[in-house]
Amino acid sequence: MTTDPKGAGDAGAAATAGGTSAGGVPDPRALEELERDLEALEKHDFTEDTGVEGVRADLRAVWRWGVFAVALALAVFHLWTAFTQTLPPLQQRSFHLALGLGLVFLLYPVKPRHEGPHGPFYGASMAFGVLLSGYIGVGVFSGADTSMYLYLPQWVFALVAVALFGAVGVFLWRTRTGADPSRAQRWAGWTLLVGTALIALDLVTSESGGGFFFLPILGLVLVVVAVAAAVALLRFPSSFPVWLWPVVTRWGLTTVGAVALVYMWLAGVAEWNVLGPALVVLVVVQAARHIPLNLWGMPLFDVVLAGLGLFAGLYMFVNYEEITRSVGIYNPTYVTVGTIGLLLILVAASRVLGPALVVLAGAMIAFAYFGQSMPGFLRHRGSSVDQIVTNLYVGTEGVFGTPLGISATFIFLFMIFAAMLQRTGMERFFTDLALGATGSSVGGTAKVGIVTSAFSGTITGSSVANTVSNGAFTIPMMKKSGYKPEYAGAVEAASSTGGQIMPPIMGAGAFIMIEFTGATYQQILTAAAIPAVMFFVSQYVVVHFDAKRLGIGGLPKHMLPNLRRLMITRGYLIAPVVAIFALLSMGFSPMFSAMGAVVTTVAINVLTQYILMPWRRDEETGELKTRSGRDITSSAVRLSLPIIVAAVAATVLVMVGQWVMAGMDRGMVALATTLLLTLAGIAVAVAFGRWRESGEDQLNLHSFLDGLVGAARLAIPIIVACASAGVIAGVITTTDLGLKLSDGLLGIAESISSGLASLLTAVAASPVLAWTGAGADFGATAVGTLRVDLFLILFMSMIACLILGIGLPTTANYVITATLAAPAIVAVLQGSVDERLAMLLMAHLFVYYFGVLADITPPVCLAAYAASGISGGDPIRTGFYSVRIAIAAFVMPYMFVFSPELLLQEVNWLTGTIAAITGVAGAVMVALGLVGYVDRPLAWYKRVGLIVGGLLLVSGSLVANAVGLVLIVAVLGYEKLRTRREGGPKTVPGVDSVPAKVKANGDDRSVESAGGDD
Repeated sequence: MTTDPKGAGDAGAAATAGGTSAGGVPDPRALEELERDLEALEKHDFTEDTGVEGVRADLRAVWRWGVFAVALALAVFHLWTAFTQTLPPLQQRSFHLALGLGLVFLLYPVKPRHEGPHGPFYGASMAFGVLLSGYIGVGVFSGADTSMYLYLPQWVFALVAVALFGAVGVFLWRTRTGADPSRAQRWAGWTLLVGTALIALDLVTSESGGGFFFLPILGLVLVVVAVAAAVALLRFPSSFPVWLWPVVTRWGLTTVGAVALVYMWLAGVAEWNVLGPALVVLVVVQAARHIPLNLWGMPLFDVVLAGLGLFAGLYMFVNYEEITRSVGIYNPTYVTVGTIGLLLILVAASRVLGPALVVLAGAMIAFAYFGQSMPGFLRHRGSSVDQIVTNLYVGTEGVFGTPLGISATFIFLFMIFAAMLQRTGMERFFTDLALGATGSSVGGTAKVGIVTSAFSGTITGSSVANTVSNGAFTIPMMKKSGYKPEYAGAVEAASSTGGQIMPPIMGAGAFIMIEFTGATYQQILTAAAIPAVMFFVSQYVVVHFDAKRLGIGGLPKHMLPNLRRLMITRGYLIAPVVAIFALLSMGFSPMFSAMGAVVTTVAINVLTQYILMPWRRDEETGELKTRSGRDITSSAVRLSLPIIVAAVAATVLVMVGQWVMAGMDRGMVALATTLLLTLAGIAVAVAFGRWRESGEDQLNLHSFLDGLVGAARLAIPIIVACASAGVIAGVITTTDLGLKLSDGLLGIAESISSGLASLLTAVAASPVLAWTGAGADFGATAVGTLRVDLFLILFMSMIACLILGIGLPTTANYVITATLAAPAIVAVLQGSVDERLAMLLMAHLFVYYFGVLADITPPVCLAAYAASGISGGDPIRTGFYSVRIAIAAFVMPYMFVFSPELLLQEVNWLTGTIAAITGVAGAVMVALGLVGYVDRPLAWYKRVGLIVGGLLLVSGSLVANAVGLVLIVAVLGYEKLRTRREGGPKTVPGVDSVPAKVKANGDDRSVESAGGDD
């Protein structure tokens, strides 16, 4: 990403001027800096904002052209199959994966090892991983050998466990350490203690006969060793040598892989058709990390990995007919290819998405193998190594399942649409539109960030990409207006996260939802419309009243774009977005709608160039002047000739190819056509290389091809995430884990509900309340009326989504929770909602929304980390501010589950309109109550009144709506009367008038004036 070095793009730089005047307007020096930011915004190239870091950028010409060709082939393949007909699922998806893996290893280098102290999440995850591996090992090595168990009463072990943990607690309470443990060590220690307590609880409550049970000796050893390690980490951290952590992180996974291969060889659980390719991949991966051999500037072993990735995918593409005919039949060759493919997917995920998804996918594969050694309800019959590879890679139940299928059809076409919108100036137009509409109002710079992100969400559907793209300018402008760095970053992170729930593109998970729910994309967009408005309006309200509370004003109007002029000159850019909404509303498929939108985007841009070609704008005066006939002819030829030549060449090649390959397999025809069209595009682009340059936001042949390549690069993280999620979903399906966990969630909710019902009945029947005459069914009736079981299921699902979101991208998070938690929500909704589609949408949107919100939920909040890299603030504090700003969004999924009218389900025009109005108003009131400020800080009971009133407004009951409205009118009416009586609103003392303090070395600090305590 490139920006003006004097502008806002200097990531992490301190504000060069901050603070506001007494009237809430930035001081003169801040205004000068803001004006430079706006000038830099006009020059910024939005096509360079991908939201992905660590990609190779200094490729030599041979590899640059190689990457260009592979990416272009991937895009051309999808355009061709969309225009003609998609191939059979396995063929379409295998080609998609093959080229995706090839691009990963050419573009994404090995991630450098972390230097310096690690954070708390690192320590906790390491401890959890070791403890989980040990627990699985207890079951594996104990097996059915009775000599590995102690037969004793349960109460004995329970007493020992209580004594052990009690002694540890007393010891930790009464002792202090001389050297404080690091944050990673502290979190690792407490994770070990909590995890060991849960293991002991599981052992104590395991099945027994007559009060006696078999206690695995290794389980007892694991508990003792883990507790000792936890104590050492918390009180004697120096006992762990300094070199231990680097060695573990450097060689840990390699050692695990090597040990696994040796174990499979010695135990005879795998043949050389698995061991051989696994050993080759392991060696090549380590060689890529440690051996610096280059081939024309590209690491040699990365080239080998790219070649293996292409082979693993294209083998399935070429042999798909034979593979589909032999489903269920063991074939050692397929297992060999599948082993290579599965391991390369995990390696690609570690490079593109980080280790969390790799660890989870690897744990699921181990779970599939060690099924008979699993404890309790997790036990299953298990599968052999050959069966696991066959289930996960050969067929369409694992890697090539629904997630990758959606990525290979809908998602990629929408990525092309997004890339074309970026190159035609849509993102710049949205930014200018937001500046003109909200920049001059109270807290204008923060509102610009919200509105821009809402618009940009229709293009990218990615929280990190939105944060990086928009935040490069909005965050520094917010800092210079007087916001503290963490608050400025939080506004951008919170609003950018909403891009994944903003129609029409939303996130990749929304397309996968089509397959999981059976709904059309139009139905999903309709259901998501009101919640999306509620999401952004509530954030807008939070920012508005925060700015009023802190006395932060807007920008002078003369610095901002003129809205009327903007709509007259560039309003036509909205046409592609209108087109895609119109096509979807007319019932066309998402693929057809995306293709129609792409064609509309290109056609409008080219047509506009022809219309404006006779004029040019004078750089000095800004006036339009007529161009000479020669200039007009030259421009027309430069624009038209490459397109005409490319179109003629493509037509001829397709016609000749169709004639030569008549009667051949449709997939091979698509492959040959893709290669021919790719070569033709490159040849024409090279032939007209001197005409590569085009005007700002203007498409020509070169920028069109560049857009296709950009779409392929944008799709790489999605391809890897969907393939990895397919591994996890495949294991969940083949082991019935989803059904077991859903039953477990339902059982927990039922147990708690029954206990609460008994408690309420006992309280109602007590002598104190006997006069109420409550019957024996009072508790059950109350619990059923309040839907406690549904609330418990929703709460547990929310926690699962947020925990998985710590390390997983939204797509993988949604695939897992849609398989595990959504069926439980649907089961509880049975009977209370008439239409099954409505139940499915409520359940799946619930888990999807919380998967999205995980991007701003500490401790690992990806969007907040991206924003803090620009603001220079603390990422964890940025995450907490993000949660505060988007707090209404954490309540909103509960709202639409209890009130399906918000998803426009089971409504008519009247009830749908009422639901939209009351839903948005309710979200605003909830946000207002959480902010705690209208014209002055609100007392706690008034805040509660606004929150309760907002929740009642969202309810589908007219009586509840009326009560909520009365509450809200009472609170707001009293506050307005008080404001009028006291002569105006009240800001936080001493904050709105503090100017920026310029340090002696020239660095400035922005005023810490936002997000403080209420």
